[in-house]
Amino acid sequence: MSDINEAMIFAAGFGKRMYPLSTKVPKPLLKVNGKPIIFYIIENLINLNFKNIVINTHHLSDKFHDELKPYSNTIKIVFEEEILDTGGGFLNAIKRNYFYNIKSPKVLINGDVLWKKTVNSPIKNILRNWNEETMDLLLCLIKKKYFFGYKGEGDFNLEEPQKLISRLKLEQHKDFVFSGLQIVKPKLLQKKNKKKFSMREIFFSNIKKKIYGINDKNEWYHISEPDDLKNVNDNIKI
Repeated sequence: MSDINEAMIFAAGFGKRMYPLSTKVPKPLLKVNGKPIIFYIIENLINLNFKNIVINTHHLSDKFHDELKPYSNTIKIVFEEEILDTGGGFLNAIKRNYFYNIKSPKVLINGDVLWKKTVNSPIKNILRNWNEETMDLLLCLIKKKYFFGYKGEGDFNLEEPQKLISRLKLEQHKDFVFSGLQIVKPKLLQKKNKKKFSMREIFFSNIKKKIYGINDKNEWYHISEPDDLKNVNDNIKI
């Protein structure tokens, strides 16, 4: 398995679709089965021997400092005075030296994603299938039917969807959803002059290069609105 041991969790957003719940509690700290969503992610990373987990914050940042004290030996909390989006947040953390090795690949993951606990977690799967020589970026993708509560149109297709790993493909009909989990080489952001930008800009500007998707078979949960949170808590055992 890959020796990647640094990660970043994106947790700076306002979570507007989760209002009014997220006006007092940041979305990643909302609880599923009695535990904040972000705890599941942090614990999964720690169990996979990650030594440095960077978390960007903005909205209700003080709540993260209070809640994440049990993980203080492993995490670093970055406060952003303004929301920089995922790409801008990652680049900001690189420039401010929050990572031990700024050149090595990093696991990036949204702080509000959730999946059913299995032996082979999505993070473990993506690490196992990362290839340092042939890849610059690997996205964890889910077939729409495996994404509990998802109502969107999808994000990508794969050139060879029957395979575990394949190059990304853009077309009108999209069978796969980007989970919010990825491995990326920081060099892809070197030429970015903008302060605020999404990692999706990196995906699309490099789509014909060494960017791949992994077809993850875990069951994921789309928690966007208060009803989604209630449905997961009422019906799912994580």
